[in-house]
Amino acid sequence: MSAPAYSITLHHLSPDAKAAGLSYPDEHLLAVSIGQLRELLYSLSEVAARQTIYEPSSPEIRIKTERDVFVVCTRYRRLCFVGWEAMLRGEEHSVVYILAAITGSAEHGKVAPKIERPVPAYKTHSTPSIENGGIPRWAKITVMVILIVGFNATAVWLLLRPPPNLTPPYTLLPDFESRALLTKVAGEYSTGNHEGDRRLIIESDGTLRVSKFGPKKSILDETKKTVRGGLADGRAALITNDPAVLSIKDTDTVVLFGTNYRRSGP
Repeated sequence: MSAPAYSITLHHLSPDAKAAGLSYPDEHLLAVSIGQLRELLYSLSEVAARQTIYEPSSPEIRIKTERDVFVVCTRYRRLCFVGWEAMLRGEEHSVVYILAAITGSAEHGKVAPKIERPVPAYKTHSTPSIENGGIPRWAKITVMVILIVGFNATAVWLLLRPPPNLTPPYTLLPDFESRALLTKVAGEYSTGNHEGDRRLIIESDGTLRVSKFGPKKSILDETKKTVRGGLADGRAALITNDPAVLSIKDTDTVVLFGTNYRRSGP
């Protein structure tokens, strides 16, 4: 019995099936032997291994036998035996399996062996597994979720937390002691007599006026506060309504926000 011959059509392929492109017209080959068909399929497998997602052509080999017509195309850098995907259940469509199916020399329900002819290797970026020292995907997702929740919680806390209190701890004196302290320290105090120096006036009724000197000792930016006698760090002080602590260093010196004011008038 003579060996069977096949009628082949190459679509988007060069005559030897070693290159693919839209410029190649359909090539019709008659009386192709099984050996020639094998070479064509191996060439197509090499074309598939080189393909990218941007390849506009759709190379395929159409094989006509006495009893059927078979189509072999490329998909995901591999051969795809059209119409046989469900039978293979996602396994590789190898040249050996395709030839066996076309010639009817093997049971089609069996998984095809791996391609024996070497195919150029192309590196792909895949997620490392635990076995080769990588981090599993679920662990990465868990870490990302924890970081996102942590960052959001920190942001909310920073927005909602009360402003820091820079005033040192203090206690207020009874009214009669407060009035006596105000009478004792009442007067005018300043940091100097030049432009830009600060001035404050303590009145015995508990009024505090804070300002600064302008040109020729003019008074600028005067603000009024109320004060009351108290204790801060165990020493006599005046507590403003802000609140802030006006420490009494001695009979002629008071300290506000770390700046010394010397008595300059009664």
